[in-house]
Amino acid sequence: MASATLTVQSARDMVLERCQRVGKQTVESVSLLESLHRVLAENVTLDCDQPPFNRSMRDGFALRAEDVQATPVSLRCIGEVKAGEMTKRSLSTGEAFHIMTGAPVPEGANAVVMLEHTERPTDSLVRILKPATNGENIAARGSERRSGDMVIQAGRRISTFEMAILASTGKAKVQVYRRPVVGILATGDELVEVEAVPRAGEIRNSNSYSLYGQVLKSGGIPRLLETAKDNLPDLRRQIQRGLESDILLISGGVSMGKYDLVEPVFQELGMTVHFESVSMRPGKPTVFATWKDRCVFGLPGNPLSTFVAFELFVRPVLRALQELPAADLPVVEGQLRADVFERSGRSAFLPARVSCASGILEISPVNWKGSADVFGAAESNGLLIIPAGTSPLKRGTTVSALLLEELGYSGEVRL
Repeated sequence: MASATLTVQSARDMVLERCQRVGKQTVESVSLLESLHRVLAENVTLDCDQPPFNRSMRDGFALRAEDVQATPVSLRCIGEVKAGEMTKRSLSTGEAFHIMTGAPVPEGANAVVMLEHTERPTDSLVRILKPATNGENIAARGSERRSGDMVIQAGRRISTFEMAILASTGKAKVQVYRRPVVGILATGDELVEVEAVPRAGEIRNSNSYSLYGQVLKSGGIPRLLETAKDNLPDLRRQIQRGLESDILLISGGVSMGKYDLVEPVFQELGMTVHFESVSMRPGKPTVFATWKDRCVFGLPGNPLSTFVAFELFVRPVLRALQELPAADLPVVEGQLRADVFERSGRSAFLPARVSCASGILEISPVNWKGSADVFGAAESNGLLIIPAGTSPLKRGTTVSALLLEELGYSGEVRL
């Protein structure tokens, strides 16, 4: 059984190194409508030029630029072209087509003059008030991308923009990496379910639900297991069920003393424990083990400890299992808005509010009462990072924060 307390970076390196040994994820086909936030498992190429024809970029009149160099000038309007239509008639000298945005530009036309620069004295005539240049207000065929061009590479998470591109390439079905399944096991005689009324000494099980949300946000499929009681048979049964998942998260039962219940089960099942302690606050009693090609994490029982340990160690594994870069953390720098004195001597990750005022990022510590205070931590959207040995920190110091949610912006922007 591993015993040394690792630094956060050493623990992360160990987790990431073990992740590389996990086999490649299988691929599945989903509908385009189900593809948002999935990770693409195929290169996507265009099956036709984009745009597929010379496309008008404005409502106006398609014409020959050389006919309108001296304005005002009147041209004969010989028809109208709407989006989705294609006229077989071509333009000659002194002629124009009334054309709509997105419509194919008729043969013979090389410019579009915007509607606001024209007048219509009669239905058959248009008066052009502004000269035009060759290609003006026309998106030429293939000017965006050519047929055969790669437009999305495998390994990219699909956003709404990618969905639009996939639709444009005719991808009604999309090849994506399978989402890893994550078993979530809470342990402890003191835990009761959400709908129960706790008796003296009991608390509701909140960790399973916060972990459920974190797994979903990371692209995994969370599977809640029945809470395990503090006895070996129950714990053994639930851990064995959890090992049917790609990753198993065990919340609680890993602190000094109570860990004795988990250790015999790990040994019995032949797990390899790589570390059981990390020099960090909160979250010191974090355990990382592997079993065959499964990753197992023993997370501390206090809500914020569980949350922080997940962000630092579990999320990278979920990313790796979806063929995403695993090592990057969304860290930002900003000005500290209050003095902070961290006494633990470990690397600290403290709840903070990251905001932007007048273009400057500000990081404000949140008033919380320790790693069990989920109510105080809920006011944060980031974690103030205090490396070991760098406390105290003075107001105005440039510090780093691990960003958890979108930034809160202050001030009004006139658009």
